[in-house]
Amino acid sequence: MHFCDVFRARIRIKKKFIKKLGYLPNFKKPRSYCEKIQWLKLNHINFDKRVIERADKYAVRNFLVEKGFGRYLVSLYGSWDKPEDIDWGKLPRKFILKLNNGSGSKYLWFVKDKSDFSITEFEKNVRKTMLVKFGHRNGQFHYGKISVKIIAEEYLEENGRPIKDYKFYCFHGKIAFLSVEEGKREGCHVREYYNLKWERNPVDFFNDVPRPSIPFVKPDGLQEMVHIAETLSLGYPHIRVDLYYVNGAIYFGELTYTPENGFTQWKPQSLDFEYGKLMDINNITH
Repeated sequence: MHFCDVFRARIRIKKKFIKKLGYLPNFKKPRSYCEKIQWLKLNHINFDKRVIERADKYAVRNFLVEKGFGRYLVSLYGSWDKPEDIDWGKLPRKFILKLNNGSGSKYLWFVKDKSDFSITEFEKNVRKTMLVKFGHRNGQFHYGKISVKIIAEEYLEENGRPIKDYKFYCFHGKIAFLSVEEGKREGCHVREYYNLKWERNPVDFFNDVPRPSIPFVKPDGLQEMVHIAETLSLGYPHIRVDLYYVNGAIYFGELTYTPENGFTQWKPQSLDFEYGKLMDINNITH
């Protein structure tokens, strides 16, 4: 990464920030949630080896073990540096393939039945995707410092129903609120926001996904998930900790240091500045 890359990213960030969020960002004295994430992207995250390791969907497993949370890891079937190294015969019928240095559908493959999965097409697509510098254009340089791997994990299911994804928005080791999502992979995506008392939290985003027609039921494992999320996020201004609760068991998803790449469209916009107050970027100890 060169100075000119940071300079160009800074310009792109500023333009995108104004277009998406409607106000001029202050990168010297950031006050809002989105301004502070952009500041962290440009001034800290890409230099912090611990952040780079923990944003890595493969290397983060070591961090979970160090914290005593290894039992919450999704079963790992294998990891490879290139697609031709995969021993398909040793994989189960159903599993998930992903790249460890990005997020989104381009970096994730759901294999429901190995016999119907086109290995040739996958190898073609994954080779191209592995060359992409995820997040580079908009300053997420830490992803570019991750050694790219293909990993295969257990395909989580819950009695034929879509599994729920619990995202904990943590500030210095304390949860401000969480979101519960269901049906993303099935195309019936819904989401709701809660506080730790399981009351609907007054958070909303522009162009958000629909709310569920029936409120989500508070999971029995909520307090344990809270403990996990707050422990993993302790010492850093803001981390979104993603967990799953499937068939009465908790599973770790990932740690996200730059949710929505720092372009969260809070509704109302005053929430952007309200949650920004929870982030102290002057004393980072993580």
